[in-house]
Amino acid sequence: KKTTFWQSRGFLSVVTGIALLLLAFPSYSNWLYQDKTPVQQPGPLDRQQVAYVTIKGMTCEGCEGHIKQEVAKIKGVSAVDVSYSKGAATVKYDGKKTSLADIKKAVDATGYKVTGTKTL
Repeated sequence: KKTTFWQSRGFLSVVTGIALLLLAFPSYSNWLYQDKTPVQQPGPLDRQQVAYVTIKGMTCEGCEGHIKQEVAKIKGVSAVDVSYSKGAATVKYDGKKTSLADIKKAVDATGYKVTGTKTL
């Protein structure tokens, strides 16, 4: 009795390969979603502020990249460090050009939820 392609080992191999790629997605997603947003140069040091933002919903490095890219687009932001394992971001920004509310709005727009903010 001849088996169809759907019942063959070749099909099983293809499906297994696809499943493994999808399972490993969080490990390689940051390569696909690289941060190409240039970080703006910091202004005078007296205006620089540092905010610690706690974020709910991040599960992988791809999430980090998404948030970092969006926050870096804000005028006045000079540095962004995001950690999904800590569930937080540290943002250095010029207080004359942007505010903590703008940073929160940018994070919320990505689909993640800001659960707390603190100026350091």
